[in-house]
Amino acid sequence: MYQTPADLQVDGAQFMEFSEVENHNDFYTVEDGIVHTQDQRGAFVMYDVALKDLQQLQDELLLLTTLYIENDRSFKLSKKEVNGTNLSDWAHVNVDRFALLLELWTWEYALLENKQQLVDSYFEAYQHTLDPGERFALAQVITDIMFRRPRFDIGSKYFLEAYTDECQCLRLHLQLVRDVLKSQLENQREFVQKVWQDGRKMNVSDFGLPLNIVTKPLVSLNTSCPALKNVYLLEFHPSLGLAYLISHTLDQICKEFQHICNTKTPRESYRVEKKVLQLAFNEWSAPRDPLQSFTANVHKDLFEELLIEDPVMVRHICVSALNSADEDKKHGRGKQIHILDTFSKMLELITLRYRIIETSFETALLSRTYIRFAEEMGFNQFHLYIRPVQFEFASHKSQGEQKPPMFITSLLEDDSCVDRYSPSSQLLAIHEVDDNQIGKFSFITREGILQYKSFDSRFSVEELGKKH
Repeated sequence: MYQTPADLQVDGAQFMEFSEVENHNDFYTVEDGIVHTQDQRGAFVMYDVALKDLQQLQDELLLLTTLYIENDRSFKLSKKEVNGTNLSDWAHVNVDRFALLLELWTWEYALLENKQQLVDSYFEAYQHTLDPGERFALAQVITDIMFRRPRFDIGSKYFLEAYTDECQCLRLHLQLVRDVLKSQLENQREFVQKVWQDGRKMNVSDFGLPLNIVTKPLVSLNTSCPALKNVYLLEFHPSLGLAYLISHTLDQICKEFQHICNTKTPRESYRVEKKVLQLAFNEWSAPRDPLQSFTANVHKDLFEELLIEDPVMVRHICVSALNSADEDKKHGRGKQIHILDTFSKMLELITLRYRIIETSFETALLSRTYIRFAEEMGFNQFHLYIRPVQFEFASHKSQGEQKPPMFITSLLEDDSCVDRYSPSSQLLAIHEVDDNQIGKFSFITREGILQYKSFDSRFSVEELGKKH
């Protein structure tokens, strides 16, 4: 027996193991498109905050309806004309206010439905997130979507345009988020299968690897109809926590384009936002891999994922490097330092490869953009591949000639002095600095990876990453 409740202190895990403990969390279900909130006993409930929000929404919609009825006047009355005017026409008695409110509430329901679908997609990503900062960022994105409202143009005659544009933006955003998160889920499952492809069980040496997926019956994190995909009961993908970057990136791009286009009305802002969302969705749905423009040798040595993307093979390479170490590094404190140094260099090597691939991707995009704008200006494609002349091959001039300023038109007329070199495929950026280094790195063989893991050669991957 205890004198006060404070004397009874039980661990939380032990408390949940008591058979008398019942669920005290509310949950919600969706039936025929209608969301129902239920308590721990299954009774339907409604929060007082929801009732307050509903009342606030009703007041807002009534004010909005009144505003558009007033804006619908086909004439303006002066003080002298008030006495001779039909008050019924002036008060818009013929306007069907119930039909107007019905249409307004119908569009409000469509808006809330689109917001709910988008929130469910982000919320499923939130269920996989473990990092506190990412959870906070995702919660902020969900909150912003919940409080998002149509941007009405006070000068317009009707509210239909604002609701239509807002729903279209939400649907485009939803399509993009769903496709991106579904693709990430599939990629994460493939990676986990690579890690545990031999069917072995996890032991102490596997610390740091992602947990194997226990293939139990599929469950839905939110409702009976998942927003993304059904997952297994013990399946977690923490990388989905970066989903908040989708919303932040889209917001930033929209703000930049709205500033460039100098949008002044909500209608113009919606037009820019829809174009940005449609462009992002099209680029994701039908991606054009800029890396395909590089040579076959670069693809084989740098972009190939057969060896360097396999975590089991990378671990075998590290273990073989440890076994081939000197005898003084296999015992005592030297062994611990050598193990830490080997694995840290391998992680740095993999990180540098990703940086090289990222810069190669950016190089291909910039090259494609440069060629398109150069063709519009009248330049040929070889202007992209102008190579610098090395100092030892430059011709000496005793006296420099003072030439008049050269205009772009004169260069278009005579480009005979320009190097007309135009390769058949895209080149790495390091090619412009030193041609001799091309082909000296390879991530497709064990020997090539071990060579650069040592970081002792003159041209290391680190130097390649800096120059690229």
